[in-house]
Amino acid sequence: MFSPSSPPAGLLEKVFQYIDLHQNEFVQTLKEWVAMESDSVQPLPRLRQELFRMMALAADKLRCLGASVDSLPNGQTLPIPPIILAELGNDPKKPTVCFYGHLDVQPARQEDGWLTDPYTLTEVDGKLYGRGATDNKGPVLAWINAVSTFRSLEEDLPVNIKFVIEGMEEAGSVGLEELVRKEKDRFFSSVDYIVISDNLWLSQRKPALTYGTRGNSYFTVEVKCRDQDFHSGTFGGILNEPMADLVALLGNNTILFDSVPLASLGLPASSE
Repeated sequence: MFSPSSPPAGLLEKVFQYIDLHQNEFVQTLKEWVAMESDSVQPLPRLRQELFRMMALAADKLRCLGASVDSLPNGQTLPIPPIILAELGNDPKKPTVCFYGHLDVQPARQEDGWLTDPYTLTEVDGKLYGRGATDNKGPVLAWINAVSTFRSLEEDLPVNIKFVIEGMEEAGSVGLEELVRKEKDRFFSSVDYIVISDNLWLSQRKPALTYGTRGNSYFTVEVKCRDQDFHSGTFGGILNEPMADLVALLGNNTILFDSVPLASLGLPASSE
């Protein structure tokens, strides 16, 4: 495990000064990214083309930083955009931080309640509004801009950096799990820390540091009462009806998790 070290004297001041001087440039890049309708939810060829353009633009941005970039495609009937794997630095004396982000967005129309065009980055009272500005194009660019700042100042990065950037997060991260399993002994083998910047700030100047996230659990519940049909006019109200039992079960998850043995649901008996 690597021990944290303090940055050289004056380095952070130089970094923050550079960021302030180039703020307009950073915002302009975000504006260009927000303008791309990289909607991964609606399976429309036009939107999928926008998504491919978005991923290509991000890959080019990383290459300009000197990163080695792999864009791993996943072709299906409706093409899936590539997942970007990028690396900056391989110093064995430094820890390796892997940043995850996504560049696709949920559908957005002004008639849905937006006060401004969702695909035109708009400043209102010092805040920037646009689809993907915070989820998740802005955070992806923030990391890229941070690396770019160190490069421009000719300062050595204190860590090795890896990027995993996908374009199907809003549609269930299609293809990501398969890629992670495939690359676990290569790309991910040297990763010490993983950072996900897909969260909220507590205020304009106070970010939230999240230590863990919730996952998803998928399972199937089947209710079976008997092997033969019974006439509802004769037996209705006397015998239990499996559909009614299933509705009651799903409508009360306390029953599901407190009364039904976890083993019968195919779940581990321990919560650990």
